[in-house]
Amino acid sequence: MTKMLLPAALVVGALSVAGAAWSSGVLGGGPAQIRVYGGGQISVPTPIPTRTISLDAAASPQGLGAYGTLHYAAAAGGFRGEVTCLSLDANTALVGGFVREGPANFVGLTFLYAVTDNGPPGSGSDLAGFIDVGPDIDTPPYPGLPANFPATCPKASGAQDNLGAFPLAGDVSIETP
Repeated sequence: MTKMLLPAALVVGALSVAGAAWSSGVLGGGPAQIRVYGGGQISVPTPIPTRTISLDAAASPQGLGAYGTLHYAAAAGGFRGEVTCLSLDANTALVGGFVREGPANFVGLTFLYAVTDNGPPGSGSDLAGFIDVGPDIDTPPYPGLPANFPATCPKASGAQDNLGAFPLAGDVSIETP
């Protein structure tokens, strides 16, 4: 019986060490990333006053290789978007990508959305803007839209001027490496 327990203990010990090494590499040793996440409701002075957002996006420190999702809902409908670009200017983030689910006339179009992190959760000071669906087909196009949008986002500076800045009842967080 003792001869069988020793090999079993060695196997369990080896697996534990390997698991710890793997999890530390996967969970803590990955590349540095920008992360923008959160959500809530915004009220804007339009016929569709209340809108709900949920955002989770990440990119390299240079804003490259962005990925994530944006869920946007309003009384008149909503959509789910795949984030493909992200840019930062201090505490303002601009995300863009493709509409993947929603009204048929939106699916496949590109979008831009801006949020501003002005304080800790519960402070009530974060901001969110209007969604711009099809900014590359607007007349004129969104200011500063790169030729390779949505692989690359425009600069986030001035995004709230272009998309509006409305109080967010919720929280958005911007983490930088």
